[in-house]
Amino acid sequence: MKSDTAIFQSFTWLWPSTPIHLAIIIVVALVARWLMRKGIDQLIKWMNNRSARRPAPEVNRTGRAWSDIIGRGAERQAKRTTTMGRLLSNIGVAIILIIAIFSGFSAVGIQLTPIIASAGVAGIAIAFGAQSLVKDLLTGMFLIFEDQYGVGDVVEIDKLKGTVEEVGLRTTRIRDFNGMSWYLRNGEILKVGNVTQGWAQSTVDIGVHQSEDPQIVMRVIRKVLAEVDSDPEFAESLLEEPKVLGVTDISNGVMTFQVAVKCVAQTQFDVIRTIRRKIKDAFDEARIRGGFDDTRAKDTTK
Repeated sequence: MKSDTAIFQSFTWLWPSTPIHLAIIIVVALVARWLMRKGIDQLIKWMNNRSARRPAPEVNRTGRAWSDIIGRGAERQAKRTTTMGRLLSNIGVAIILIIAIFSGFSAVGIQLTPIIASAGVAGIAIAFGAQSLVKDLLTGMFLIFEDQYGVGDVVEIDKLKGTVEEVGLRTTRIRDFNGMSWYLRNGEILKVGNVTQGWAQSTVDIGVHQSEDPQIVMRVIRKVLAEVDSDPEFAESLLEEPKVLGVTDISNGVMTFQVAVKCVAQTQFDVIRTIRRKIKDAFDEARIRGGFDDTRAKDTTK
């Protein structure tokens, strides 16, 4: 009978305090969660405001900011900061939840030490199996934080070229130029080539017959390049005025001139095609023979 009384007394001591302990744990967890998210929001706001207070960015001759040209403008930085803030918030919530659950078990008298000890061996085995998953998650965090590439960028990863459609913590989805969708584990990505962020320097080889006057050819090419440079269609593409570098090769009856263009990445192809077409039309008008044109004006003198 005495033992029953002792048991009853132990329960009367336990139950009145247990709900209070649980309530305190829940309140503390909610307050910690609110403070953490509030702090992260303030941090994001501070970082965005600091970016906005930076000196005016350097602009190119068309008035475009170089930071926007290379894909690291204020808008993209704000998106990256927000993404990292959400990620840190989710991680923080998970940590607070785990601590609250463990504290709740302790409050109701459940000892977790034996459970944790018994699960230690299983945890080690799982840890070995989850190494690749942890590697993928950590790499994904750094990919987002360092802004190595983003959705819409054209990249080359392990000889795979395509457009980034999704960047996750574990995988990256890329659609190649044949329309096939590829899923790459972030932990296996060692090298990334991004052809979207930045500018592209391209050269165009123009071949004419070796008997043509180089000065006349260069004069015609410069006139075409000036027309392309002043074309409003390419005002947002060309970063510098196209230049003719002169004669770069003479062989097999062909004299080759080289033209250099500097454009916003992924916009150089239209510029190059237009330059080639206009130069061909200008050569025809000036009667400059192409590299493989062996026709000769007939000599009518006697």
